[in-house]
Amino acid sequence: MRRYGLPILLRLLAAATATAQEAYQPGFQFERGVYPTLASWKAQAPVKPKDIIVDIDPEHQRFFQYLFAQGTFRYPENNAIVYLSPDDVFGYSPGDSTMFYGPSYQFETIGAICVLREAGQVDTYSSFINPGEQYQAERKAGDGQLYILDFETGGFFKCKPRKVEKLLQKDAVLFEKYKTAPGKRAEKLPAFIQAFNSRHPIHFGI
Repeated sequence: MRRYGLPILLRLLAAATATAQEAYQPGFQFERGVYPTLASWKAQAPVKPKDIIVDIDPEHQRFFQYLFAQGTFRYPENNAIVYLSPDDVFGYSPGDSTMFYGPSYQFETIGAICVLREAGQVDTYSSFINPGEQYQAERKAGDGQLYILDFETGGFFKCKPRKVEKLLQKDAVLFEKYKTAPGKRAEKLPAFIQAFNSRHPIHFGI
């Protein structure tokens, strides 16, 4: 039997790990479900709707709206039952390129520096028994404020120049270009967030 040297073995292991991850690109299809934590989002390991113990059709197109209109929900994990409230979860995806943070913020830009907008929150739901098209989930209107999520740490805050600049400082070369670029700080931030994300790609998967 052929024996691999340590350097070769390490390269094989690295290659196997890389194949389990996928670099994020616009249009990336997220796994449908609820992500309890940032780590579960990065690993693309959500709690599937069919595994959540609620009296809502898991295939219903408004499943998440109805789910988050409840006070709490539960699901089995490691021979135990986990209880969560909507404010406890990291986020969810309906199973396409759309991603939400908590029950009421939608990702507009996904990358090392994520940009989100308050999208409104489910307020009431008239019935949880066999929900049909006749039932309406009402939403509280969002104020349109932009927010930032640091993909590395999970830090979440309002999009203020001085706070975003702390993230840009992780790339010294890019930050120097930002400081000398013409324009007001708030006006030039979007372009430099995009540049930062291009220079620091993120990956999803185990």
